[in-house]
Amino acid sequence: MNSLSFTKCHNVAQVDWPTQNPELNLQTKAVKLVTDFKVHRPLIIDCNTKAVEAEYSMKKTHVKLKIVLDSANNFLGTVSFNDLNNQEIIKKVAAGDNRTDLKVSDFMRSKEQLLALDWHQLETTSLRTLLQFMSNSDEQHVLVTDCDGENLRGIISASDIARALHVDVNLAKPVSFKLIHNEVLPASQFAA
Repeated sequence: MNSLSFTKCHNVAQVDWPTQNPELNLQTKAVKLVTDFKVHRPLIIDCNTKAVEAEYSMKKTHVKLKIVLDSANNFLGTVSFNDLNNQEIIKKVAAGDNRTDLKVSDFMRSKEQLLALDWHQLETTSLRTLLQFMSNSDEQHVLVTDCDGENLRGIISASDIARALHVDVNLAKPVSFKLIHNEVLPASQFAA
C-alpha cells in the first residue's frame, strides 16, 4: 500500500502554467476551439428524460446544450436550454400535452434538422474564416463531424470563442456566432 506524507512549501518559488495554451487570435486554426469528444466527454442526455427535469438540470449546471442519445447511445439530436425553457413547456401544455409526460424528445432538434462542420476542414480554417462563415448565425453552438460525417467529433461554442478572444460580451446571456462576429469583425473592416 502506498503511503502519503506532507511536504513543506517553504522552497516553492514558482507556479506551473500550461505549456500548450497559447494566446488565441483570429489566425488560430478553428479546430483549436472545438470541444473534442475524443478528449472531453460530451454532455449527453437520454431522449426519454422528463423535460422539466432536463430544464432544471441544465439551469442548475449552466449547461446550454446537450447531445441527445437513445437507450443504445445512438445520436438522435441536440437539445438546448432555450428549447426546454418554461415557455416552450407551457406551449405544449396549452396544446393539450400533460406536463409530466413531456420528454426531451418532444423538444430536441433531430439530427435531420442539424448542420455540422467537418473536423478536417477546421484543421485548415482560421478562426476569422469560421466567424465570417457563421456571421449570420444566431446559433450558440455548431456541431463538428469526423469520418465522412459518420461520427459526432465535437462542438464549437460561440461562448468559448468569446472567452478565447476576450470579447466583451455578457456570457450570462445567449452568445451567438453572429454576435461574436459583429464584435470582433465589424462591417467597417470589409469596406473597400
